[in-house]
Amino acid sequence: MTFTMHGNISSPYLPVFGNKCVACKACTLDMHGVPRTPTWTVLNETALPNATTITLSEAVDWVAGEEIAIAATSYNGREGEQRTILAINKTDPNYPVITLDQPLEFKHFAMIQWYGNDFIDMRAEVGLLTRNVKYQGSPYDSPADQYGAVFFLHSQGDDSLIARLDHIELHNVGQAFKVGRYAVHFHMIGAVHKSYCKGLGTHTSFNRAFTIHGTHYLRLMNNVAYDVKGHTIFIEDAVEKKNYIYKNLIMKTKRSFSLLNTDTSPACFWITNPDNNFVENHCGGSDRYAYWYDLQKHAIGPHANTNVCPENERVGTFRDNHAHSCGRYGLRIFHNMEPRKFPCKGVTYDPNNATDPFW
Repeated sequence: MTFTMHGNISSPYLPVFGNKCVACKACTLDMHGVPRTPTWTVLNETALPNATTITLSEAVDWVAGEEIAIAATSYNGREGEQRTILAINKTDPNYPVITLDQPLEFKHFAMIQWYGNDFIDMRAEVGLLTRNVKYQGSPYDSPADQYGAVFFLHSQGDDSLIARLDHIELHNVGQAFKVGRYAVHFHMIGAVHKSYCKGLGTHTSFNRAFTIHGTHYLRLMNNVAYDVKGHTIFIEDAVEKKNYIYKNLIMKTKRSFSLLNTDTSPACFWITNPDNNFVENHCGGSDRYAYWYDLQKHAIGPHANTNVCPENERVGTFRDNHAHSCGRYGLRIFHNMEPRKFPCKGVTYDPNNATDPFW
């Protein structure tokens, strides 16, 4: 099932929500595809240039005709490659061999490096992009203007909006040169305990993949995002807390000159408030950064508030996250991170002040 959105920047607009969009306000949005297992995995063997097959490291339910993306493993994060599965050999179901529609252009490394009892898993990731439910901008007009389809989810009130996006494919999404017109935009809703994005396959986005804006307790789990302009998972105003971002694969994050200044040096994950949870995510290629804690002195944007001091707030979970093939750093902490029990009381730690210790 495919939903295709038509139109361009000159098409009629809905107030607030814009055009070429699915808009949801004080409603429940459900889009569910067939669950896929897994949505992404890693190579079992290094794939060399001109290879027409790759070997995966675990059983998959992927089939011929579906599209995949293979992460870069060099210093150039743009060496990720998208291919179509011609055939899949499951003679050994734990190590399926995929035949590709075109030879690979680049080397994709796959080894585990051991250092005594410690190791570094350096196997290239492979993500499944295809789902049986597809939401896309029209292929005839979206790429030329970088003006794709969007989900705009906005409501004034905790859980007054419920959005459950589950194992769907997003293609030709996001609208370049337009603030707020992101592929999936949770916009100033508050707590969203009942909402989630699980198992999505997002590829070719002209403006981010997931934006968390004034939103808390959102779950982003097992998603794949490939070939995205700007910060791919974007936490916007530095008030957003307690979001759970688990086992997502981000590949080929590209700079954008049409968004924020920081999008010219983009991150797979742009984090403005530390009180969010990042567990077992993989970044496989970015023009600049993988995880960027760009912590603000105070909340910014529509939520600007000098009583909110993100750079001094406590840090949520950050565990078992991977990064490679980034133009600069896998993990960047900038400007400051100094967690305190009382974030907005002063700017330096006074050891003689027992009421204001570091956490």
